[in-house]
Amino acid sequence: MGTGKTVLVTILAIAGLLMLALSFVASIVVDTIDQRITDECEDETGTIGEIIGADEGQCQDGRDMRDRVDSIGQVIGYLGAAILVVSVIMVATGKRQ
Repeated sequence: MGTGKTVLVTILAIAGLLMLALSFVASIVVDTIDQRITDECEDETGTIGEIIGADEGQCQDGRDMRDRVDSIGQVIGYLGAAILVVSVIMVATGKRQ
């Protein structure tokens, strides 16, 4: 395997690992947002406040944010895994030559 290909594989592997780490961080953020929604919006007081509009839409905004972060985290995780697979394939094909 040539020097250029080695550098490329190294960069791809690092990028893939960073993307998987970002996906993990996103899942932690989703869990944190979900816990806050549960604590502040899904009890009796929070439900009543949401119905009458006393929360000023914050509960729904929190749910929307949770969904966005979750979907972005999944995409980043899948992309990171795909990059790692590509780097492994590049290493495997480089050793045959």
